[in-house]
Amino acid sequence: MSEDRKLHNKKSPKKILTYFILLFFFIGGAYTTTTYFFSIIGLIIGLLYFLFIPNRQVKRLGILLSWTAGITTIIINGIALVNASGAPALSTVYFALIIGPSVIAAYPIGFTIWKKITKNRKVPHRFSLKLQEFNKKLSTNTKKSLKVLIVILPCVFWSSVNLNLNVMFDNKTRLLWVHGPSTTQVKSNFVVTVEAWDAYERLSANYKGTIDFSISSYNLTNYSLLTDVHATLPNNYTFTGQFFGSDIAYEIRDGKDNGLHTFNVRINTIGIHYLLVSDSFTKNTYWSNPIIVNNYTSYDNKIYWGDIHGHSELSDGSGSPEHYFYYARNVACLDFNALTDHGETAGLLIGGLDRLEKTTNEAYEPGAFVTFPGIEWTNTKTGHYTCIFSGNKLIKKPVISFMSVTTIQQFWDALDKFTASTGCKALALPHHTTKEEYPQDWTYINPKYVKIVEVVSTHGESLFEQRDPYNYMGCGDPPPEFTYGTAIMDAFKMGYRMTLYASSDQHDGHPGHSLSHTNAYIGHQRPLTIWPNRVDLPYPGGLTAVFALNLTRESVFSGIENQRIYATSDHGRPFLNFNINSTHVGDGSKLQVSNPAIHRELNILFAQDGAPAANLRPHAASVTPNWLPNWDARVEIFKNGELFYSQIISTPLANITILDTELITGSSFTERCIQKPDGKYYINKYSGNPIDPNLLNTGGADFYLIRIVGDNGRYCYAGPIWVEY
Repeated sequence: MSEDRKLHNKKSPKKILTYFILLFFFIGGAYTTTTYFFSIIGLIIGLLYFLFIPNRQVKRLGILLSWTAGITTIIINGIALVNASGAPALSTVYFALIIGPSVIAAYPIGFTIWKKITKNRKVPHRFSLKLQEFNKKLSTNTKKSLKVLIVILPCVFWSSVNLNLNVMFDNKTRLLWVHGPSTTQVKSNFVVTVEAWDAYERLSANYKGTIDFSISSYNLTNYSLLTDVHATLPNNYTFTGQFFGSDIAYEIRDGKDNGLHTFNVRINTIGIHYLLVSDSFTKNTYWSNPIIVNNYTSYDNKIYWGDIHGHSELSDGSGSPEHYFYYARNVACLDFNALTDHGETAGLLIGGLDRLEKTTNEAYEPGAFVTFPGIEWTNTKTGHYTCIFSGNKLIKKPVISFMSVTTIQQFWDALDKFTASTGCKALALPHHTTKEEYPQDWTYINPKYVKIVEVVSTHGESLFEQRDPYNYMGCGDPPPEFTYGTAIMDAFKMGYRMTLYASSDQHDGHPGHSLSHTNAYIGHQRPLTIWPNRVDLPYPGGLTAVFALNLTRESVFSGIENQRIYATSDHGRPFLNFNINSTHVGDGSKLQVSNPAIHRELNILFAQDGAPAANLRPHAASVTPNWLPNWDARVEIFKNGELFYSQIISTPLANITILDTELITGSSFTERCIQKPDGKYYINKYSGNPIDPNLLNTGGADFYLIRIVGDNGRYCYAGPIWVEY
């Protein structure tokens, strides 16, 4: 080779630096194709390469990058829509991590193979000749049109998923939400929060309506209407807001209301009270949750509401831990909260677990807002577990991750070691138990830590298998065929004595009030996220009510641990009290009788929440002109897994008493077990733990639980209570 040719082929340091910079941005853009909204970065980088870099190879890489970003977004959204429809689920995260890198990696592999094929040819490959011939036949206008399509189509793909102009700009007020404490002391001031919500249940920053208060009350003894109620209600008030709306109104700190205002109220009459707020803008009157006013002593339990399962940017959620707790306390109006990021992700971040622990403890304010250190173990073989702890420490060694804690026994051992060394208590909470990707194997649970179980969340309801006729709500990712042994009701039949709770398992930065069941689940909804998880969570997130002496970490944890709880399926806060022969849910939920023929008197006191309910996507809470609360609901009592009693109600308050005179027989899961080719018995085909079917029963005890199904879409749960002799 001549010296001139060598000098021509030699690349200058400037060119090498340019190629390095281009490669650096290409790799960065390729990484963003594994994300959701932020894949726009890869899209833009690719288009810039194609339009402005003269090098032909760089242009090709630009086309590859921009189209990968657009197509990956379309595919991930399609998967999410399939998942949200209730079909067998595909992991949006796994596909996001696979599709983009696979497509991009295919290019250099294919290019290398093509170079080897054509390396020693004296004449061009016939495919190359045909391509050149085709290119010559194209007119100049056709080439320009193709170039425009190359640029526009990936933009269309990306924006069709990630941009929704209504969600971006429609912040107009659609309804009001009125929240007060579920229990409060008679003749004492308490705080009521009034929020203006838009069509996606976000705060409406531009609400400027005027409201006035009134009250509707019931006797606490006979539940009749009270006509002589003494209360100090707020004066009429006009909200202050912005000219333009905002999808994150609570972050505007300019002294205006921005869709949220708090008021002091005093009620001097014992009873169950609803505050009514009339609105000049929507022309409707909105009801609060039931507020029980009584003469409480320091020894009486009060009701507190919380969400103990959710995620932030420390794992696969949205927003910072600081934002998480701020929203929970100030916008969702929770009393207690836990941030339970995945150990598999938070444990890999430098200082991730320390930050999770520190932020949780800083957000705790005794008497005002309770937080629990928490983490989630993401096991796909024996079931997911969320952990919360009673103290101020978070387990860090070992990291609760399926990479370091690989088996369920190692998980229990880690909790044993941590609780013994710190003196704190721990709870392990099973959730979304019926999904095929991570079916719950009840035969592995440890009663020392597993005392409550998540009945409903943004994943749907797990009380029954998805295709069971009693599962009205549904749940994502069903197994290909009806599968016994993963539903919570099956666990009760096996004799495992847990109590129902509910949480959000939200990934959108809104603990206590997830928005992923509305059309505001999409990428540009703030707080932003790099993860696509929230796009396939179409149900409202639930809440748990706990009976506790006071609002401290010790008291609330004790109430949860001792099962003094009930659950609801969205942001509503109804009141539910269930007892059998004066034995209530909690503290073992066990009624002992002397013989199996003793009659059992079941009593249910239920006061509905008057707020509009949320429902499956895209049905956010909504009202119509002249709207009134929908009080129609069905109270269901399940005994030993079967519907025992059902009653329709149509009033805010219902007090139901029925008598069970049947013999106590107990229940069993024995006949549902399957025998595998190894000759051993298992609860289902997913279980790897052989069992003796004769041991899976309630020991002769009957169990009863309550589910209340509102026509408005709100569900409420309590129990079970176990009756044994």
